[in-house]
Order: sequence, then structure tokens, then C-alpha cells
Amino acid sequence: MEPEILKSGDDSGNKMVLKYTFPDGVVVHAIGVPQAWETPLGPTWSYVIEGDHLTLVDTGCNGTVQHLEEGLKVVGYPLSAVDRIVITHGHLDHDGNCLEVVNRSGAELWAHEVYSELLGINRWEMEMEWRQQTKGFPKAEEEEFIKRIYDHHRMSTQLNVNNAIQDGMVADGLTFHYTPGHSPDEICIQFEKILFSGDHILPLITPHPSVSLSYEKFQDILPEEYRTENKYYGLKVFFQSLKKVERLGDDITVLPAHRAIHRGKFNPIGLDRVGELLEHHRDRCYRLLELVKDEPINMIDITRNLFAGNRLDEVNFYLAYSEVISHIEFLEECGDVEMVGEDNRLAKSHGTEKFSAAMDQM
Repeated sequence: MEPEILKSGDDSGNKMVLKYTFPDGVVVHAIGVPQAWETPLGPTWSYVIEGDHLTLVDTGCNGTVQHLEEGLKVVGYPLSAVDRIVITHGHLDHDGNCLEVVNRSGAELWAHEVYSELLGINRWEMEMEWRQQTKGFPKAEEEEFIKRIYDHHRMSTQLNVNNAIQDGMVADGLTFHYTPGHSPDEICIQFEKILFSGDHILPLITPHPSVSLSYEKFQDILPEEYRTENKYYGLKVFFQSLKKVERLGDDITVLPAHRAIHRGKFNPIGLDRVGELLEHHRDRCYRLLELVKDEPINMIDITRNLFAGNRLDEVNFYLAYSEVISHIEFLEECGDVEMVGEDNRLAKSHGTEKFSAAMDQM
């Protein structure tokens, strides 16, 4: 299903406003909120749900609120008319404009209870500290990138969640599904036969999985009931969350946060996209096992070999390196590799491929 274009933008959807009209008469508008930096990712799609309460799903990156405001005007509303913001997860390209929208509209902020607990915590700083110590991560030094991170952190310290969402909660026709894996606070929002998937399910690209080791660092900060076992970070958790939403049914339309349009082409997806994502990660695990089959290799060399055809700047190398760690963690948990050498930074193959059966059994 292709939406109606209410306002044109570039071929990635930046500054575009769309109107989705579904067979049952449900209407949803989408605003392509550009990022505050040059990136091939394209915009964050902020979705407008009309009803008794005007609801925004995600607000886009901090520093871009003018584009969100312009999009709302095309739909027929001033920014001050927003009653409720629902955040899919606490990454700056999703909740970055929250504070300004809340301040100008008085809107309620709804997000998962883990998001609420992590407000005011500089997640990036905590992540980088342990990753540099235990995994040899290169220190991020790009000034513009660091500034965005710290601006986002300052914004988050001023937010308050009005409604802390739990898995399965239903309110005003919205059903909330807790889907950690990309982020520990990720939710998908179901409205009729529509699933607003945030970064959990994306067309054309694969969501970036979190790292299991993060749980140890954030465990004591999470709500008390989340502190006994890691069900919130890592590739295995991401797989489990994918299979959870896959069971919602074949007639669900997925509206993602990114790549709804790319290179001038609409990319409609349903829950069959879940199977494609799982197979992508299965293939990546096979490729990693192939790389380490002859001798133990460190994570940096694995990353460079695995992504040899990609241009990796500082930020993208961080993402690629992190993705390698999440896959190696999963392979280690399945018994296919072990970490050896000084500081356990070399991945050694056991010559097995148990991970594939483990994926099928989830």
C-alpha cells in the first residue's frame, strides 16, 4: 500500500508528509523528520494518530523540531495541539524533540518503564566506559557526534514520563508490546491492524542489536523486577522479540521509524519481514564462524574483515564493532565459540554450528 503524499520531500523522505488510508478507514499521517546531521539513514518517521487524543509516535532528533512542526501544520494541527507522545525507545533520533514538544504543548509522555528508569542516565557514557575497558573499543572523538550525545542527555534529565508502559498494556485503542533487543526500552505500538515498529523492524536495513554485557552495567539501575536475569540486552533477546511480534498475525501492516521511503521508492512491509531479519542474522553468524575457523581472531580484525566492503567512519565503526560483539556473544552462549587470549579478546571456533538450531527453537 502506497500512501498519499501531502507534502513532497527528497528521495529519502526528509520533510515529507504522508497520509496512510487503510481498507477499514483508519487514517495515519507520517512526518519525515530529518536528522540533524548528514546520514544515509534518512528521516525518523513520526506518526500522527488522531482520535480523542492527538498522539505522536516518536518526535525525531533533537534540533529538528521545526520540521516536525511544519509537518503537523500540513496535517492540520499546531504543535500545541499534541496531547500525547509515545516514544518507541530512548535513542536521540526518536525522543530528541520530546522536551520542546512537551514544553510547548503540555503533552503527556508515554514510554516503557525501563525508559522512565533510565531517564537522566548518560547511557552512551556508561556503554563506552565498559566497552573500552573490556572489549578494546576505540574512544569516540568526533566532536559533533559527542555534542549531540551530550545535548540529548541534558534534554533527558528534564523529562518526566507520565505513563510508564508495561508489556501488554492497552489504552485508548493502543496495545503496547515490549520488544527489547535493539534497545532495552523498545516497544512496538499496535493500533488496529497497524504496528508502529520503531527500530525493531525496518525495511531494507537491519536494526542494530544491543550487547548482552550491557546488562551487567545497567542491571542495578533497571526497575527491581528486571534485575534477576538478562531478558533485555543482546542478540538472543532481539531474536525473541522478533518472534514475539511475528505471532501477531499475517494481516498486520508495519510502519517503521526508518526507510519507509528510500531512493524515491516506498518500502511497505508486513510481519513477513521478521523472517528476513532472522535469516540475515543467521547468515552473519555463519560468516563469523567462517572467519574464526582457522585461528582465534580479535574483535577489531573480525570487524574489518566482516565489513571489508563498507566505508566505516568513527561512528559506523562503533556500530559495526558492536554488532560483531553481539553476534559473538550469541555464538559463545550457544557453545560455538569461546573467548581466549589476554583479556579474553580473541574469538576461537569450536567447529560447531549449534546456534542455528537454537534460533529455530526460540
